[in-house]
Amino acid sequence: MKKASSKSRIIGEYATRKVGNSLMLTVPVSAGVTDNTKFILRKKADGTLEYQPVSRDDNPWTNGEYATVDFQKNLELDGNYGLISSVGKEGVEW
Repeated sequence: MKKASSKSRIIGEYATRKVGNSLMLTVPVSAGVTDNTKFILRKKADGTLEYQPVSRDDNPWTNGEYATVDFQKNLELDGNYGLISSVGKEGVEW
């Protein structure tokens, strides 16, 4: 039998249960997982199932980083650069 690494530990043994058309596994609170955490399930060649937490959402539009930004106010203060008329030689026909 392989000795578990010092970073991993056995938390318990759990049986699957049927819920609708899916099988569910219990994640005990002692595992330190918070509610609504997303995981990726990987099935390895030897049949082992491995759950890995989904990495942090780096998209500022979906992760809440821009939730407090008032874009309309910024447009009023700074203007919409895409709608400003050309100044200088930007509009010259070559």
